[in-house]
Amino acid sequence: MSDVLAALNRDHANIEKLLALIESEILAVGAGKTPDYPLLQNIMSYMTQYPARFHHPREDLIFAQVLKHDPGTRADIEALLEEHVSIDLAGRNFVRILRTSKIDSVKVRQKLWTAGFAYIQALREHMSKEEGELFALARAVLTKDDWLAIEEAADALEDPLFGAETAKDYEGLYRMITDS
Repeated sequence: MSDVLAALNRDHANIEKLLALIESEILAVGAGKTPDYPLLQNIMSYMTQYPARFHHPREDLIFAQVLKHDPGTRADIEALLEEHVSIDLAGRNFVRILRTSKIDSVKVRQKLWTAGFAYIQALREHMSKEEGELFALARAVLTKDDWLAIEEAADALEDPLFGAETAKDYEGLYRMITDS
């Protein structure tokens, strides 16, 4: 398997860890508790920056190569790319609601619950489609030369949370994830 594809699969596993943290905080809202707003804001800072800057461009490289081998996948790939946009918008909507957390009201908590679970569900379904359909197709149709071209084009920038060095902004979040 390609190093880029392995990195994307690791990203998905790491994103799932973050989604589980978001979900536990949203469930706290449902139980009438106050969620850890700073934790949610830190997670969403990462979730609204990392995918667009590092993760999706790597996927785009794979999708472009898959299209060369199987043009019939265009509609599926375009649908996934549209999901990237809609998930990003859902994440940014969730962030906007988190910013209103200083007004800890029933209305804000309901919006948080709804937006949080919509974001979690959309992202989980999206990652499942990528892994189950497009990544599997990529493994089946791409040649060694295709993977080499993808590797060469892939950005060498490190993940600021799960990379070799954790960025200062995410040190507390990283400790929380790895200690649990």
